[in-house]
Amino acid sequence: MANFVIEYAAMDNRGAAIRASGVVLTPIDCRRCGYNLYGLPADGPCPECGLDVWDSIVYTVDPATSGLPRVRNPGVVGDCLLWLMVFLATASLLLVVRPLAHWVDAMDPAGVGSLAGSIPSWLGLVAGLIGLAGLVCVKRLAPPAGEEPGSSVWRDVRRLGAGLAGWSILILAAWILEFAGAPRWAILALWPGIAAAAVAGLVGLRGVLGTIGLRSRDYRTARGGRQGIRAMIAATIGLAAGQVLRLVAEAMELEWLSTLGVVATSICTLMVVIGLGYLVVNAWWIRRSLRSPPPRLEEILGPPG
Repeated sequence: MANFVIEYAAMDNRGAAIRASGVVLTPIDCRRCGYNLYGLPADGPCPECGLDVWDSIVYTVDPATSGLPRVRNPGVVGDCLLWLMVFLATASLLLVVRPLAHWVDAMDPAGVGSLAGSIPSWLGLVAGLIGLAGLVCVKRLAPPAGEEPGSSVWRDVRRLGAGLAGWSILILAAWILEFAGAPRWAILALWPGIAAAAVAGLVGLRGVLGTIGLRSRDYRTARGGRQGIRAMIAATIGLAAGQVLRLVAEAMELEWLSTLGVVATSICTLMVVIGLGYLVVNAWWIRRSLRSPPPRLEEILGPPG
C-alpha cells in the first residue's frame, strides 16, 4: 500500500486539488470493511471503520497497472493466454499418463500386470496436435510491429512460439516412431530435444507473464498461488534426465537404473503438470484484469454535485 501512496503523492497540482475537494462519483467499497463510499469526500474517513477514503481509492485505481503500456485488444489477449495454458495443461496430462503407468509397473517386481501396455499410443498424437493448436493463441499475444509494449515482448513471444512448435513437432515425431515400431531407444533419444524446446518456451512464457501478468493485482501480489517458471524449467530438465537414464539402462540392461529413470520421469512430469495447473489459475486472474481493468482516478473522483 505504501508504494501506491507514494506514486499518487507525486501527482500534479490538479490531482491534489481533486483529492482535497472531490467526492466519490462511482460506487466503490472500503478496502477494510466493505462500506459503499459513493458520494463521500476523498479526504474524509470511512463512516464505518475510519479508514481514509483516499486509501480505498488508491487501492481501487491500482497505479501499478495504470502506469503500464496499453495492450492491443486486452480482452483477446486475456482469452488467448487462458486458452494457451489450458491447451498446455491438457497436452501435458495426456503425456503424463504413460510415464505414470510405467511407474506403477516398475513397482510390481513380479510383472503380473502391465498397465502401460493398456494405455493407447495415440495420446501422444493428440497431445502434439493440441500443442500446435496453441500456436494460434501465441500469435494473438504479440503486439503490432512498432507498437508498445515494445520489442522485448516480441522477442519473448517468438521464443514462446518457437519452443511450443518444437515441443509439439518432437512429440509428434516420437508418436510416429512408436507407431512405426521403432526401437524404444530411438523414441527415448528424442526427449532431450523435447525438454530443450519446452525450456525455450518456458523462458518466453516467463517474459510474457512478466509483461502481461503485471496488469493483474492478484497475480502480482500472490505468493503460494503464483507459479514460478524456474521451478517448471528445473522439473522439465529433471524429466529429460530421467528419460536419459532409461535410455542408458536399456543399453546396459540395468533394471535398477531403468526403475530410477521411470521414477524420476514420473515425479518431474507430475511437477510440470501441477505447475501448469497453477498457470491456468494465474492466466484466469490475468484475463479477469485485462477484461475488467481498474478505473482511472478521474472516473472515480469529481467535484461535488
